[in-house]
Amino acid sequence: MCLWITIYLAIALALQLAFGNIDDRLFTFPVGAALGVGALAILYVAEKEWGKSRWIKDMRSSKMACLLIALSVFACIIGGCMSANSSFQSSIPFVALLVALMVNLTLAILHRIITRHKKTDWIFIATHVGIWLMLFCGLAGSGDNRSLRAVVSANCDTTSAIDANSHTVSLPYTLRLLNFNIETNASNGSPTQYEATILIDNKPVEIAVNNPHSFNMSDDLYLMNFHRQADGIYCVFMIEHQPWKYPMLTGIVLLLIGAVAGGVKRAKPHISERIKDIDNTISTTRV
Repeated sequence: MCLWITIYLAIALALQLAFGNIDDRLFTFPVGAALGVGALAILYVAEKEWGKSRWIKDMRSSKMACLLIALSVFACIIGGCMSANSSFQSSIPFVALLVALMVNLTLAILHRIITRHKKTDWIFIATHVGIWLMLFCGLAGSGDNRSLRAVVSANCDTTSAIDANSHTVSLPYTLRLLNFNIETNASNGSPTQYEATILIDNKPVEIAVNNPHSFNMSDDLYLMNFHRQADGIYCVFMIEHQPWKYPMLTGIVLLLIGAVAGGVKRAKPHISERIKDIDNTISTTRV
């Protein structure tokens, strides 16, 4: 098992040295979703047809899961020690580790579903599907996430924004500043809070620092900064485009439900035993 993982990561490292980091745009919708569905279909056939073979058992085993999790944690520590400009999260070895972990989770889930191993499998399924959703949204959704900055004033409608690569991106809505208020510190006059009222497609919306506005399922609007010019105030807004955030939140909720249910299930026999001991003590005392 360790040998295959070593060979797998060595190939990933060689590809990294030859081609560099993976371009997130390769996973933009619908390519990322199609790759996920295709991989799911292939793994289903593999589990259905060769589920009893040694190599499939090794790929879905708990030992493989522990090994991959340990390597992923180690990789995250390494990535945390590197500079922010290194884009370690899009490196081929790191992505390869996450893909291997997803394969392990997928095979384990499919095995439980196909074999119907236990009646209480819903706890296992909820926990593992939750982790799977989080990983899938992080990988397949990475190409769809965008962080844009838009400068908005009261002079004209804003219809475009700038992305992280300084490219101009057209917005599917218009933004215009309607009102701007600043709260200052009485002692030194420094700003303590500021808020703006803007028009989104001519509909007024109030936005303050640390109080963003969600105007659809994927876009959140944050007030970041402001500048005073001779012709008025210009506000800088950050637009976070995250179309996969709700599936990821679903994964987090499923993981929490499974973890809590699993903890209650494991604690229940001990609680019952403790209650019996208390009842026996009370009965002995009465006698």
